[in-house]
Amino acid sequence: MWLGPVAVAGSLLATISHVAAQDQKPLADESVTKPAFTVREQSSDLCDAGARQFTGTVNVTEDKSMFFWYFESRNNPETDPLLLWMSGGPGASGEMGLFMGSGPCTVNPDGNSTSRAEYSWIDHANVVYIDQPVGVGFSKITDRNKIAVSLEQGAKDVHTFLSTFSHDVFPNLAGKPWHITGESMGGHYVTGYTKHIVSHERENAERGIKPRVEISSAIIVDGYIDATQQFIGYYTFFCENWAGDGRKYPLMNRTACKNMFDAIPECQKLGSQCRYFYDIETCKAANEVCEETLGEYFMEGVVPGGWDPYDNRHPCEKPPLCSNMDHGPEWKFLNRQWVQERLGFDHFPFSLIDLDTNERWDMAQNIHIPVTRELTWILDETSIRVLFINGNNDIIINTPGQMRMLNQQRWNGQDNYRELGYESWYYKDGELTSDADGWNVKEGGFWKGNDQLRFYAVDEAGHMSPYHQPEAIGAIVRAWLRND
Repeated sequence: MWLGPVAVAGSLLATISHVAAQDQKPLADESVTKPAFTVREQSSDLCDAGARQFTGTVNVTEDKSMFFWYFESRNNPETDPLLLWMSGGPGASGEMGLFMGSGPCTVNPDGNSTSRAEYSWIDHANVVYIDQPVGVGFSKITDRNKIAVSLEQGAKDVHTFLSTFSHDVFPNLAGKPWHITGESMGGHYVTGYTKHIVSHERENAERGIKPRVEISSAIIVDGYIDATQQFIGYYTFFCENWAGDGRKYPLMNRTACKNMFDAIPECQKLGSQCRYFYDIETCKAANEVCEETLGEYFMEGVVPGGWDPYDNRHPCEKPPLCSNMDHGPEWKFLNRQWVQERLGFDHFPFSLIDLDTNERWDMAQNIHIPVTRELTWILDETSIRVLFINGNNDIIINTPGQMRMLNQQRWNGQDNYRELGYESWYYKDGELTSDADGWNVKEGGFWKGNDQLRFYAVDEAGHMSPYHQPEAIGAIVRAWLRND
């Protein structure tokens, strides 16, 4: 979930012993205190996952504990890859992605039980969901004035978490590379955190310290990278037949489309300046101008019955979220006393989206700066593969804006990537297939890319695309993790 444009800024803008952990056989109803972490095994009546699951906390500093919900793979936990999920916001909890996205169970309408998800990312991967920055969800912080409000601050906590989780909490995972995943604002988290972690691991290696965290790939789902590109993408989304699939267009009147088109050159210029200087003042000014000249035509329509920024397939119920996702069955479930007690907490008011954290990021204003330099560094200076997935019905992080951003993204393979053409992609029974005419085969959208950088556009999916198309996106991710 990306809250910057509507809710805040008004623009697009269980602890067990090490022996038990190695065997992964902690008792479901017992926990033994250790200084660095807590962990407890959970049963299927909490989340009907079809696999073993563990919850707990890792103390990343003396006054910060990061909450996790870890699911072993349904297939082969010992050999399947290891994946980290971070929700967006800033301020969205990992449980949003767990129950409304890539997770193995969904909350029933009664808000008091769950059902197994047929397609989940844990089908062939071990997946860890975390609440971060610390202070969000079930992650606890002593002084909320110390909540991380920059990528550098947040990266330190996540780096400590990954190191402790895979070496101390579950030592059997030590040495297994991570696939770092983020949704929405997670585009910033994934790129910024990955650069920080890899850089510091390299520095440690130079000092003779054995690396503790290795990153294999980055997966960015409807992810925020560069605000100015998204503003320009509004014009394409509303005024052109960009998908080539026969959908109705333009979605705005001719006057609005002309005014938006005329505003593109100035937004382009300011966006280039932002990416060159890479500072808050320059980038904030660029975002504000692009919002006033391109974004206003869309934002004026975000009213009850108007545009839903997160999914244009249905009208907005009530801004800013335009749905009850923050107080739906998932919120009710996570606020149940029995659920919180099972997770190891005294009963307290739980929020899927921590607006206080969101406001703190907005006030710090680092959110205005894109992460294009970080993405360039990952692509040029590491062997980390990068996957982008985007729902074609997402407006706030729209597919045309992502296509534009990736084509203009500077890196050594830019020319090769830009020259590639888009092709349709297909899936069947939760797997990608090249047999477009086969029985029960479905067309998923379009894609392009190579071994290092790939982009998949997903039909009939909004901002929370794994929630809308679990089979289709699960197929993409499974193929990616196999390096197909």
